[in-house]
Amino acid sequence: MSMHGVGSHSGSSAAGGASGSNDGPPQGGTAPVMRAPRTRPRIQSIIPCCVNQLLTATLVDDVFKVRGIAVSQVSIVGIIRKAERAPNCVLYKIDDMTTKPIDARHWLGRGRAKQELTPCPVGVYAKVFGALRGSEEVKILEVLQIRVLEDMNELTSHILETVNAHMIRAKVQEAACGPSAPVAPPEVNQATEYGEAHPKLIQEEVLRLIHECPRQEGKSIRELQMELGSLSIEAIKEVLEYLMVEGHIYPTVDGEHFKSAD
Repeated sequence: MSMHGVGSHSGSSAAGGASGSNDGPPQGGTAPVMRAPRTRPRIQSIIPCCVNQLLTATLVDDVFKVRGIAVSQVSIVGIIRKAERAPNCVLYKIDDMTTKPIDARHWLGRGRAKQELTPCPVGVYAKVFGALRGSEEVKILEVLQIRVLEDMNELTSHILETVNAHMIRAKVQEAACGPSAPVAPPEVNQATEYGEAHPKLIQEEVLRLIHECPRQEGKSIRELQMELGSLSIEAIKEVLEYLMVEGHIYPTVDGEHFKSAD
């Protein structure tokens, strides 16, 4: 019986691609399907944020943005106010005191669906990595990883990283769009956004450095900027002004050196 027509697609070899090759599929079989290589999903950078930024983020074309900057995967640090076990997840409320607590949901993976997932204890500081989901009105943080802080210096570090990350992205956005385009507010506002809600965090770190300086003329702004490299001179001056108004520090030989009032 003639098998004319079978293997008619063998005009090119899978191995060499030469025309007229006899390396066709076996009789009665089907030609192998050539699949394009699967592209790996792009790994998005994790942006440190405060809860206030997440809850006030705007939804533009299904993408959450903070002051025009797209945020997808984020990290926050705050106190666990609630940890409740549900059938398929653990529900948290994370409070960093910049606004009301944000709801966070840690799903059980398929491989551990029947295993016990012990929630983190309530009342401790935790660092949360997650993806912001929801709508303009209702937002939730889908937890990718959560861990209890072992060193409280991580809290101060996260705040400084948050200020620095959004400051850099705002400058990149300004450079890309040009000076005439609307851009994010200056870095001073980035610092005070976190600082106003945390008067004992950024301000306390600056106050500690001033208090520990043994020199009679006190700590200079340049020295503070070197030790707090994540903050700009303008942001540090904003913090210094706040501390002077509150009576925590005072200027000494000039307007560039300060000592603790304690």
